[in-house]
Amino acid sequence: MATPHAPSDQPHGDAPGEDDVAVVGGGIAGMTCALRLAQRGYQVTLYESAPMLGGNASSEPGSGGMYYDVYPHLYCDWYANFWKILEGDLGMARQEFFEPRTAIKILDDPSGDSAAAQRQAPGTATATQPNYQEFQTPTTPQAICHNLLAGVLPPPDMFLFGFALLDLAAQPFPRLDTLQRQTINGFLYSRGYTTEDCAKLHDTILMEIWSIPSSETSAAAYHAFVRHNLAFASGKPFAWLLRGSLQEMLIQPWQKKLTDLRCRIKTGVEVTKIERDDNKPVRLTLKDHNPQPQQGAAREKQSPQQEPVLYTRQHKNVVLAVPAPALARLVMAGQVGTRIVDKVQELSELRHLQTARILVANLFFKEKLPDIPPEIVGLARSRGYLSFVDLSQLWTSLKNGDDPATVLVLAASDSYALSSEDSKEWAHMMIEELARYLPTVNAGDHWGDPNSNIDYSKSLYQEKYQRPLFLNTIESDSYKPSAYYPHLKNIFFAGDFCTNDIKMATIEAAVVSGLRAAEALRQSAPKGDEIAIIPQAALSRKELLALKLALLPAAYGAKAWSTINGALQTVAERRAAEGVISSLAGLSMIPFSYAADWWGTVEALGLHALSAEKEPEISASMIADGLSLASRSLLAAGSYLQQLVTEQSAGQSAQSDGAPPTLLALVKGLGKAIDDELRKHSPSPAPPPEAAAVPADLRWISAVGQILTKLQSAVDQGSRRSPGSGRYRAWSEHVRRHRVKL
Repeated sequence: MATPHAPSDQPHGDAPGEDDVAVVGGGIAGMTCALRLAQRGYQVTLYESAPMLGGNASSEPGSGGMYYDVYPHLYCDWYANFWKILEGDLGMARQEFFEPRTAIKILDDPSGDSAAAQRQAPGTATATQPNYQEFQTPTTPQAICHNLLAGVLPPPDMFLFGFALLDLAAQPFPRLDTLQRQTINGFLYSRGYTTEDCAKLHDTILMEIWSIPSSETSAAAYHAFVRHNLAFASGKPFAWLLRGSLQEMLIQPWQKKLTDLRCRIKTGVEVTKIERDDNKPVRLTLKDHNPQPQQGAAREKQSPQQEPVLYTRQHKNVVLAVPAPALARLVMAGQVGTRIVDKVQELSELRHLQTARILVANLFFKEKLPDIPPEIVGLARSRGYLSFVDLSQLWTSLKNGDDPATVLVLAASDSYALSSEDSKEWAHMMIEELARYLPTVNAGDHWGDPNSNIDYSKSLYQEKYQRPLFLNTIESDSYKPSAYYPHLKNIFFAGDFCTNDIKMATIEAAVVSGLRAAEALRQSAPKGDEIAIIPQAALSRKELLALKLALLPAAYGAKAWSTINGALQTVAERRAAEGVISSLAGLSMIPFSYAADWWGTVEALGLHALSAEKEPEISASMIADGLSLASRSLLAAGSYLQQLVTEQSAGQSAQSDGAPPTLLALVKGLGKAIDDELRKHSPSPAPPPEAAAVPADLRWISAVGQILTKLQSAVDQGSRRSPGSGRYRAWSEHVRRHRVKL
């Protein structure tokens, strides 16, 4: 291999100027940083080790000039800084290039039994018609009610699933406070209203989307993500999907913009070492994988085997926007005394940060498959947490023709569940599992089998995995790097794993981290105006606490409903009596748990309302309405129970047989008493049907009322069963949500 050039071998023979910047890493974070700095006149050089820019939002070239994405992304509607770049800087109209998404589909396990599914032969389906369930994004009261009764979980457990998200968003999580460091599991375990089904659905979602179980996910990181999601405007789509490949519709326009701004882009060039001396430029050791020289850079002659060329370059400022594992190596590389960790020793702990593999196969079929919806589909209880989306119904380039063939992107979030490291083998295992859910899929005996209905000549699997997904584990909160360290001059950090307000690994987190690094550099070497970061819309903690307080009675009522249902199910199935005893014991603790939670919430709300913390202000009427709603509900329930006891003591039961009221009658009576009390004190006896007529700060109360009314309707029908399923399902039958990288 060639010998590195001397550090003095600098292009044009000049030392780099104050505005000279090297951005190492051409992912979304690096491209964002390069864009903002180049717009302010900095001399930016962007290094990317892969053949194309994009990082985790990149594509791979395939047959026929097509590009295959690393994996599909959902772009949330609240990604303010991402949409600012797309619409403001790149001039891309969202409606033209992206398709809105308001729901996902869940495909039920055709075996109907988890244990049986594990024993079933691969590729064998037991159902002829796919059984899809729709889960709508909860941006409207109607969607929330739909989800409660959709059969994904029983209504009380589904309500508690959403309430847990609200409760999580209302909690404070100091970044380095040891007592506040919790996993999602730990947080849920500490809440008196949580049920097993509710907790397991949270675990499934985290696995499907971020490839990390709730027993490892940082509650502080998830808290920030949830808080932004709860601030949706009514009726807006939760997220958007790109109508084409990442390379053609996102990366190429972004790269062209950088080129127009005179940013030098060097792909196929890997940075292997970073060294710095005080008051001297930063020295990069580079490995060029390109077979031909690039203009404006000195190169040694390539060997006959076209081995990579190793050389050095100097830059005044360096932004490191590489994945966490690569950054952990770079900060340790070099001679002692010149390494990054010699200046910031805590960066050696970057090696704690973890990443995961995401397995993806792009499948072109020879025909149009029936019963494939346009939404993202998650396969319930599938091996590897599989999900798919049909590109033939999404990509503009694939919609041409009267009857286009189906093109599925099939992804697995849990690579460890597939028992092979050989790419062809694990890809075929994924297709066999898909065929168990979709009988119209013929996987064949192996990848490439001509007897399959898959066109393997066009299909592609990831042969070499180079795009790891960062995992927001509980430990990562302490080891995330900052954008800038005062005692490490001229070196800055960006990436979705760096400290930022989004916290969970998302496209927006990458963009925000790139902006933070760019602004830190601009302040160190001033040039141009400030690089602004748009704050994401989020409810204040005061608003979240008020809403939690209003819904608290319903949450513990749902807990009681779920507990009683579990006990009845145990009796009906003649299972062990210990389950009934445990349920009854848990039921007896609900009033105490409720009282402790209610008092803690009131205390937190009161202290927060009086604090000087700078947050979006909440009106006093909202706090009063929330407290009043909760108090009136408690008083009405108490009055009803007192009246019931009085009637029973006097032998004046309303029932014809004089017997005590049944559980169903008791629940119905409580619900009616609360409803009558709330209607009596309603500020408007005949609220207008138009949502726009409801004051903005009271719309959430209207939504709560609609949800409670829907639940009351379910009780009035006398059903304790899961709507659409005919029964309450054990967790082994509960669905797994889609796996899509946000």
